[in-house]
This record gives sequence, structure tokens and C-alpha cells, in this order.
Amino acid sequence: MNDFQAEIRKCLEVLSAGGLILYPTDTIWGIGCDVTDEDAVNKVYTLKGMPQGRPMVCLVAH
Repeated sequence: MNDFQAEIRKCLEVLSAGGLILYPTDTIWGIGCDVTDEDAVNKVYTLKGMPQGRPMVCLVAH
């Protein structure tokens, strides 16, 4: 397994445990979580200092 695959596996472990990840985009770093995990989503709001319920971008594969 190469380093990239190991990093992806680690990200999946973190996401599955309700944690947050950082990922690069074309211009900035994104904060990621499992959008189906309400506690994880609340962690993003808290980290960003955003009021609960304020819209956020959600990226999906399909």
C-alpha cells in the first residue's frame, strides 16, 4: 500500500469515528466530516464559529 492509500484509509477511519478532516481544494483547505453524522456536522459549526443552521457546502460523489 502506498502513502496515498494509507492516508485515504486514515481519513476514512477518522470520518467513521465522527472526526473531522482537512483536504485541499483548488484555492483553500476544506474541513470535511460525515454529513450523515449530526455530531460531526456540529463540530464543523463549532470549529468555524458559525451559528447552527447556517448553510454549508456539501460535496457528494453522485
